[in-house]
Amino acid sequence: MIHQRALCSMILLLSLTCLGFSRAHAQLPVVRMGIVSDGPWESSDEIRSLFQQEILELTRGEFDVRFEAEKLIRADWTAEGVKAAVDQLLADREVDMILALGAIATNDVCHRGALPKPVIAPFVIDAELQGLPLKGGASGVRNLSYVTFPSNSKRDVEAFLKIVPFTNLTVLVSQRFHEGISGLVDRAIQSLETLGLRLNTVLVEQSADEVLAKIPSHTEAVLVTPLVHLPSVEFDRLVQGLIERKLPSFSQMGKVEVERGILACQSPNIFPKLARRVALNVQRILLGEEPASLPVAFAAGKQLTLNMATVRAIGVSPSWAVITEAELIQQAREDIARKLDLYAAVQEALAGNVDLTAKDRFVAAEAQNIRNARAHLLPQLGLSGVGLIMDEDRAAAGMGQQPERTVSGSVTATQVLYSEAAWANVAIQKLLHTGREQERKQLRLNITQSAATAYLNVLRAKTFERIQKENLKRTRSNLELARVREVVGSAGPAEVYRWESEMAFNRKTVIEANARRNLAEMELNRLLHRPLEESFLTEEPDLDTPTLMSTEGVYFKYLGNKRSFKTFRTFLVREGLNTSPELAQLDAAIAV
Repeated sequence: MIHQRALCSMILLLSLTCLGFSRAHAQLPVVRMGIVSDGPWESSDEIRSLFQQEILELTRGEFDVRFEAEKLIRADWTAEGVKAAVDQLLADREVDMILALGAIATNDVCHRGALPKPVIAPFVIDAELQGLPLKGGASGVRNLSYVTFPSNSKRDVEAFLKIVPFTNLTVLVSQRFHEGISGLVDRAIQSLETLGLRLNTVLVEQSADEVLAKIPSHTEAVLVTPLVHLPSVEFDRLVQGLIERKLPSFSQMGKVEVERGILACQSPNIFPKLARRVALNVQRILLGEEPASLPVAFAAGKQLTLNMATVRAIGVSPSWAVITEAELIQQAREDIARKLDLYAAVQEALAGNVDLTAKDRFVAAEAQNIRNARAHLLPQLGLSGVGLIMDEDRAAAGMGQQPERTVSGSVTATQVLYSEAAWANVAIQKLLHTGREQERKQLRLNITQSAATAYLNVLRAKTFERIQKENLKRTRSNLELARVREVVGSAGPAEVYRWESEMAFNRKTVIEANARRNLAEMELNRLLHRPLEESFLTEEPDLDTPTLMSTEGVYFKYLGNKRSFKTFRTFLVREGLNTSPELAQLDAAIAV
């Protein structure tokens, strides 16, 4: 009975709580938002959901923000279609606020002047080239709030020129944006002409093959502007086509395209931060701030990113300054067939080391000394012959004592029955040969140790380089944060200078670590009798590597306590004394 009462009380309390929550939720101000996008593209739903989620999360508990399906309008990628969609939402009395999720929609609302309801436009391509309104760091236009960040074409091309030099640049431009934002492309091209480049513009529709066919043969580099309408498959074909033609490419869209094969970019993935900024602006507007007074500047950050797989594929070689400044992705080498682990490095050293090969031939040549010494103990056979001819007069004067022609010969055979020196020489040469063989064994062990040490030094140098690159990455992140803090006024320039100094130090350390790794790899190649700069992949060993600890079960059981370890230590000492080539050389020398 008591349990039933307690259960009834809990149910009643839960019901009252839910009822209170429902009433509180029902009492929140309702805000209906409309969204206009330029047109259909593969990631449009994902991007829109990101913005919606950020807005809902930030305004939860303060406002009941609703995104009704009929208020989410997708235009047809034309200026006229976008304008009609914006007009529809502006005239809709059930829509309280509009979000322009598209470059064409953003351009449209920013040139309308005063608006009847709040509109947020976050997709500005280039505020200066588009001629957007700006007053005191804000739009200055009633009910208009847009977001812009320093992502202009001139800045991107200047960064591109630091990676690869070029004079002939082709710019890939979306046909939709070219038609939807009047004059933007022409103004962008004019700004690039001040860099002294020869420019060519290619308008992009739906086919990668058509775009590749339109790129002039004299093109040295390609600037890829946002091509959001291009299908994903076609974009990948476009990227692969640029790589096959060995053309460096630079993305204005950001890191997401570099991860798909574009050579470089300067913009990070801004969508999460941009969605958060839009949500903050929505909240501020709902709390009573005038949209015209909201700051338009957006510190998205600037981070040069390089795709190292593309770098290798097209054969470019960025400077050390670029390599240390940029974030490097796809660094894993897939174009190197040669792979080494610890065991393979040692075996290759024993098979190919020139010092060991020279020692093998030296020992083989010196082995002939034993045969030479033994030759003195073998039977000796001697042959000799003498022939004399004198003139007739002298022979006659000799009265028969000196014949005109004389021939004589002899054959001798000797055998050493006992010679202490000869027998000692044979024994000495054998002992000397034993010493030389032990010297070769010592060299073999030394090369084994040197190769293993060199391999581990390569692993150590690679690890150290990776750590230094991570330090540089964190410093770069802190520097970007310090710059943002300076822009918003929460930090002074001293903080930026401090991180810039730390950045310079980390770059220096990364270069030194890279040089150290290169030297370690060259030393290993030298021991293996390989070209010094031949590349190879490494495999880090651990205690489970079969070739490293193949008999670990035998040894590890002696490491568990002091007594068994003493037995193991005694065994190692005795084994070392019995097999040491240095001691064997001394024994042979003493015997000699």
